[in-house]
Amino acid sequence: MKIRTAMRFGVTAVVACLVAGCGSNPPESASAPSSAAPSPAGPDPALVSWAGGYCAAVKDMRLIVYSLAKSFDIESEADLPKAAASLEKLDTALTAAIGGLEKLPQAGPPAQEADTLASGELAFYRKLHGKVTEYRTLLPRAGVEYAKAALNLSGADLVSHVPSVETAKVPGLDQAMKADKACELVG
Repeated sequence: MKIRTAMRFGVTAVVACLVAGCGSNPPESASAPSSAAPSPAGPDPALVSWAGGYCAAVKDMRLIVYSLAKSFDIESEADLPKAAASLEKLDTALTAAIGGLEKLPQAGPPAQEADTLASGELAFYRKLHGKVTEYRTLLPRAGVEYAKAALNLSGADLVSHVPSVETAKVPGLDQAMKADKACELVG
């Protein structure tokens, strides 16, 4: 009885190995080749540098919405300084992001789509900066309801924004971003 069980186990193992492709010739992968296949040497140093500059420019923008005053924080005229401080903080962060994005060099082949990503973010931040500048200018004489609306609109713009190009669609960019510490919170 033990011999039969051992033989069945041996035959089952051989069949399983044949089905699974054990042996000297591994089966070819059926998956499609990746457009961003990592090179044996690692990510392109120029793209890692570009990614570091990009991430340094935008990382604060990903988190700033959580530190801004919310409309429910503004209940009376006495709370207007909270709104003003939040809009000033947002203005400062936007100015830094715009400056950082403007300084980015052109990305080289095959990652040229990174330039489209950066220019889309630059356009978004410039437009939002224009709105925030207007909100800050009008806030001192506009009152509580205006402050609430300005904070709501700014927060909604930040939360709902989606970059024009996904980083995963740029060959090698995800790998380059993983190689740079500045990109830990950017994705």
